[in-house]
Amino acid sequence: MSFLSIEFGLCFLLLFVAYWGLGAWPKWQNLLLLGASYGLVASFGLTSLYTLLGYTVLVYLLGLLAGRYPGRWFNPLLLLSLVLGAFYLFKYQTFLVEGAQAAFADLGVHLSLPVLQLLVPIGLSFYAFHSVSYLVSIHRSEMKPAAPQDLALYLAFFPCVVAGPVNRADHLLGQLRGSERREVLEPQRALGLVALAVFKLFFCSAWLGSLWVDPVFATPGSFGAEQILLSVYAYSFLIYFNFSGYTDLVTGIALLLGFRLPANFNAPYTAHNLKEFWERWHISLSRFIRDYVYIPLGGNRKGALRGNLNMLVAMLVSGLWHGASLNFIVWGALHGVGLALFKLFRQEVWGFARMPGAALLARLLTFHYVALAWVFFRCATLDDAWDMLSGLGGLSLAGLHSSSGALILAFLLFVATYPQWLAMLRQGFAASQRLPWQLYPLPLTLFIALVIFASQSGVPGFIYASF
Repeated sequence: MSFLSIEFGLCFLLLFVAYWGLGAWPKWQNLLLLGASYGLVASFGLTSLYTLLGYTVLVYLLGLLAGRYPGRWFNPLLLLSLVLGAFYLFKYQTFLVEGAQAAFADLGVHLSLPVLQLLVPIGLSFYAFHSVSYLVSIHRSEMKPAAPQDLALYLAFFPCVVAGPVNRADHLLGQLRGSERREVLEPQRALGLVALAVFKLFFCSAWLGSLWVDPVFATPGSFGAEQILLSVYAYSFLIYFNFSGYTDLVTGIALLLGFRLPANFNAPYTAHNLKEFWERWHISLSRFIRDYVYIPLGGNRKGALRGNLNMLVAMLVSGLWHGASLNFIVWGALHGVGLALFKLFRQEVWGFARMPGAALLARLLTFHYVALAWVFFRCATLDDAWDMLSGLGGLSLAGLHSSSGALILAFLLFVATYPQWLAMLRQGFAASQRLPWQLYPLPLTLFIALVIFASQSGVPGFIYASF
């Protein structure tokens, strides 16, 4: 069931009424949320629900073990076995088996290794990371094992189970465990975020996809260099509008239920370097990778070379987390190498930043590096990605004197003035929330109706739901 469907809207309205009808009993509210979360997961297939239930039982048992023997060496080993086992079984089995068979075939040994044909359960990548935060916190004696119903809701919490953001156990479990009476948080901001999500997803993301992204990425050989570059720019904004729109939507839903989710985006295309980009893009994931992969590997505590190697490994893990494909590995490697180069030449970069016009140039260079890396993220195979990049070799000044060239310049102008547009948007959003709450639903409803009227038919999908 899509969060943008009429069915979900009606179900959420019923849930909202029943949930706040139980406002005096937080435990009953939690049970209702748990039932709704399991119902949502089951709507994608009973296999997804059974997998989540089985995973929850294992995490609960490991939590009891970690709570009884905190700090013991076997806790991280068992956690690693659980997470890697789940990822291998459902996400990486075919990729690794086919890779092993190909490697042995090159050596003249032909093997036929067994592969279980299993569908990837919805939300696995997210609730697996949630379980890591939970079990590591217990291992470090930062928290006690949760009651089974609280842990089940933490892993299955429906606003986050499909596509995040990645929650920390102390943050979300702390809210779920609370016995105090809840209240709707920032209702006008919550509804405004829902309206903004509709605009980003139905209008911006859907139109960019149908007009410039999907046709070109499907058959790049049929398009000129300028059209390919335009599609690369368009996809960079499509994935931002799609994923940040989803984040806005679930953040608003959570606020309406009395919960706060972690921030996930902060104007990523205003970044002046890759380090800043990852402080602004998918913040909950980048912080998770930093705290649970990069720092445990040693961070930068063992010298520059080891620090850069740790950073590369962390970004490769980030790439593999998105999917079992060489494309995601290349995408992660590009960001890892880029971050390592920035760290290596950081002093020179800061010196360059003090030159006139350097800030704008730095933003444009960072945007283009990120945009070209997105090609590997979007394409299904390396061959498709190389076709896209090789097509860019035909760029010429003469080619910019076309309709595609004009649109390219428009995109570049938008990127160059992005901070100003963002400031205007934030001012307008803040002004809308100063309206009396009795009047607020009227312009909001009108805005949503106009957006849907101007958008394409159909319900847009969530890119990150496939991860």
